[in-house]
Amino acid sequence: MERPIPTILFLHGALGTSAELAPLMHIMEEKGFPCASFNFRGHGKNATMPESFRIDQFAQELEHYLKQHRPKHVVAFGHSMGGYVALYHKANYDDSPFEAIFAYGTKFNWSESSVHKELNMLNPDHLVEKFPAYALALNEKHGENWKHLMKNTAHLMQNLERLDGLTREDLHDIHIPVVLLLGDQDRMVTSEETLSTAAKLPKSQVKTISHSKHEMERANLKEISSILTEFLR
Repeated sequence: MERPIPTILFLHGALGTSAELAPLMHIMEEKGFPCASFNFRGHGKNATMPESFRIDQFAQELEHYLKQHRPKHVVAFGHSMGGYVALYHKANYDDSPFEAIFAYGTKFNWSESSVHKELNMLNPDHLVEKFPAYALALNEKHGENWKHLMKNTAHLMQNLERLDGLTREDLHDIHIPVVLLLGDQDRMVTSEETLSTAAKLPKSQVKTISHSKHEMERANLKEISSILTEFLR
């Protein structure tokens, strides 16, 4: 009997939207895989901010989506924070339906020193002054809420490890295949933290993606889609 073709649920990263995942979704749909995605609250134009801006809040939103749509034979592809949310959901929801998780550019080291390196880029005033093109792109993506979204994201990162970070026990409890994908030019996520996390997962692989940076727009989609296809066929 042939394996059923899974639905791939794409989860975007912090400061992102599902639109960034559309090119990869299109490739996978052309290969015959049903694909789906949604925006986490607070992300995208006309979005409403959730009362709580935390990983467990986004996991609840993911749970709501899964209960509402009830996809069969579903796997997750999460970019950055999206991969973290998928893993958190699998570890903390007994009925999580994910049969496999692919996480591209997902950061696992949220220590104070690691987070400190990212905070300048999460300061809206600094961004407007030093990186106006990026600030404009965020405004185009999220509308006038982009500064509020950025401040909430900074708060999430500063408190993630203390409030609802993935624990060693969480990772041990994830008994499905997990593939951690890391761009060879990713400056935000280290190979050390990726390999350390993989060692705590019962069924994990680490794949380095060539000619790829952290952002999905700068990722080697052909290579990523080949890995997904080989694994899911």
